[in-house]
Amino acid sequence: MNLVHHTGIMYKNGSISENIDSIVCEDSFTLHLNDKPLLTMVASDDHLRELGAGFIICSGIADRIDSVTVIDDAIYVEAPVTGEYLATLESSGGHSNQAEPPAVISTSRITPKKVLEVRGSIDSDAWLKTGALHASVLFYKGKLAIRCEDIGRHNSVDKVVGHAILNNLPLSECVVGCTGRQPSGMVQKAAYAGIPIIVSRAASTDQGIATAERTGITLICFTREGRFTVYTHPERIIGFEEFLKVNK
Repeated sequence: MNLVHHTGIMYKNGSISENIDSIVCEDSFTLHLNDKPLLTMVASDDHLRELGAGFIICSGIADRIDSVTVIDDAIYVEAPVTGEYLATLESSGGHSNQAEPPAVISTSRITPKKVLEVRGSIDSDAWLKTGALHASVLFYKGKLAIRCEDIGRHNSVDKVVGHAILNNLPLSECVVGCTGRQPSGMVQKAAYAGIPIIVSRAASTDQGIATAERTGITLICFTREGRFTVYTHPERIIGFEEFLKVNK
């Protein structure tokens, strides 16, 4: 990932000093689908094959990827188009599909301890160094499969999903963890990918929660040291059975 160093003047507790910060670079990439330009996206310059594959899957455009090639600032994806893509611009600057995503079918479950482990794996050295990146992680069979950072929270999810697609990991058995908040467009990405559990460090929105409820996703937010809040489908959390029985 491209970082540059920039000099700034810091004010702290009444004192003024010069400091040098690590700054994240913004780059633009044009995504081509079956040799036709689809859109131009602002993203960080790593895991670009994963970004291309993940965007197509997470947007509901296709349910499989044949190939991904990156040449300079162009990402070329070959995939059989199976869904209609009605692009809408998200509040974060990312693109999502206005069409309703399918329901997620999965028997996966997770323990509270594992939820907190997913949360603990999200923070990266690059995020701590710059403060300007979002990160997403993908867990498969209880273990960290990949962590990806990007200037866009939506891109970081596309990248980890793309990793799963390119490595033939069954997404219905995966958990995704994110730094960013979870509006409807972010939850839709997991739904189109078929991921049953989202763990976020941040909040959701009313439409994010509604989308998770409709599509059968367990949405876990405000994950901090020792605590989290489950908004939808809590039956996937192991150990919640007695609470749910009593509080029906």
